Amino acid sequence: MNFFDKRTPYEKAKDQTREISKQIRQEKRQLDRQINQSDREIQRLSTDIRKHAASNNKEALRTLAKTIVKIKHDKSRLYTAKANLDTIDNAVKNQLANVKITGIMQKSNEIARSMAQLMKVGQLQAITAQFSKEFIKMGIMGKMMDEAVGAALDNDDLEEETDEEVAKVLDEILAGKLGQLPSVVVGGTVVKENERAVAATADVDSEEDEMERRLQALRS
Repeated sequence: MNFFDKRTPYEKAKDQTREISKQIRQEKRQLDRQINQSDREIQRLSTDIRKHAASNNKEALRTLAKTIVKIKHDKSRLYTAKANLDTIDNAVKNQLANVKITGIMQKSNEIARSMAQLMKVGQLQAITAQFSKEFIKMGIMGKMMDEAVGAALDNDDLEEETDEEVAKVLDEILAGKLGQLPSVVVGGTVVKENERAVAATADVDSEEDEMERRLQALRS
């Protein structure tokens, strides 16, 4: 116990809340930078898709589209993380009203749920662990709630890039550019870009081994 701390419970809680809000703003700025970086990477990959569409390189098209789908999954998690940080920030600020009335903070299941979601984002695990310790000291979370936050990692379901999502990405990128990209001959038939996007995702499962070999050659 610090006998030299002359602050009232409300003043102490206010200072703690201010520091937490400051850290949350810093984390949100970092997330915004990552989101912007993801957008730039998607634009770059989209340009590569249009380039490979011109030569009907369907292996490269599929690989690039799968990468875009993964980036979009990751970006969705970043937006969810921002929302959970906002939830925590607002909930902690609302606790100040309880401190004014009762002199103590109340435990919050809402904060615990948001913390559990943040633990699923790799770059936020350290700050989430730090928040957990602070919230336990402040009385917002109990140790059992903190254990539940950590257990959320065991139930994390990784998203996979489905063929439907890959085909959708190719269609979105190529369908609006028909007039700018040349038609090519596929199996003796001249086709347009939207038809090539569909062809790029057809019969992929039966060609996986050959696809990998040609992709390695493409990268070298």
